Amino acid sequence: MEEKDEGIPNRELYALLNISPDASTEQIRKAYRQWAQMKEIATENFQRICEAYEILSDENKRMIYDIYGMEGLNSGLELGPKLNKAEEIKEELEKLRRRKEQEKLAHIRPTGSIMANLSLPDFCEGDGIMKGMAMASEVQSQMSKRIAVAIGGNLAVTGNSGGGAATAVLKHQISSVASIELMAFAGLRSIIGIETTRHLSPHSSATAGLAMSLKDGSINLSNLWTRQLSQTSNGNIQLLLGTESSIAVGWQKKEEKISVAGEIKFGTSSFGASAHYTHRFSSKSHGRITGRLGSNALEFEIGGGRRISDFSTVRMLYSIGIQFYNEVYTRCG
Repeated sequence: MEEKDEGIPNRELYALLNISPDASTEQIRKAYRQWAQMKEIATENFQRICEAYEILSDENKRMIYDIYGMEGLNSGLELGPKLNKAEEIKEELEKLRRRKEQEKLAHIRPTGSIMANLSLPDFCEGDGIMKGMAMASEVQSQMSKRIAVAIGGNLAVTGNSGGGAATAVLKHQISSVASIELMAFAGLRSIIGIETTRHLSPHSSATAGLAMSLKDGSINLSNLWTRQLSQTSNGNIQLLLGTESSIAVGWQKKEEKISVAGEIKFGTSSFGASAHYTHRFSSKSHGRITGRLGSNALEFEIGGGRRISDFSTVRMLYSIGIQFYNEVYTRCG
């Protein structure tokens, strides 16, 4: 969707109607009526003439055609009252062109994050404010139309201790309604597993998984059922069977400005509930409130984030919690 280097305007549609690129709207209509009255025109040519009239009689479409030709019209640009200047249309088309080029080159997509864990109470008592750091990275590669690979890892340090893990996932899209994933995790707990997902209907899907620990040979089975409840919300039920069996019920709602989610989980030796609310102030910034209740702790988290570029986002979170043996702790990161 590049402009012609030679600066030659797009004239093909004008030539079909036998008019000048400077023709007025009335001249375009008159030329079309004249062609329409000629019965001997072949059907194929008449369809092209109808297309030419449809484009050239629309002010915005004509403007796009004059700048970028048919490629511009087929680029997916959504026309509207906010795009009524040549400069605005040109800028939007350039964005679409760059996006398509990135999609073609996006066979490999690297992502990563860095998190710092800061303790305000320790800092107020004269100790260091830095409690720990964590890093995570992942590289996704679309090997083919149906096969994708993701390789990642993470490192975390808290005080004088630390740990890390590596992951690898191979996903195969079996059909339009079914997929299968092979997974491997290496670290303090080395696990291999397989997971398959299938759409049961246009509004529901089911996922079944099996994972085995390479350390002790234990096996865990998982089942997840998801159902779309409305255009903006869905619910899910997850069942885990293994060394730590549990059942969880969750709900999510996502709209243009807000997203809300909640979950209740019952385990063989634990209980947990969580909820979060996110508000998007703009396309670049958001705020978030989270609450978690477990068998031995209660925690609240508040914070937000801002996107500083197409590839980077900065987030700040503050947490305060109570452990049920009456120790109060706070952290921010």
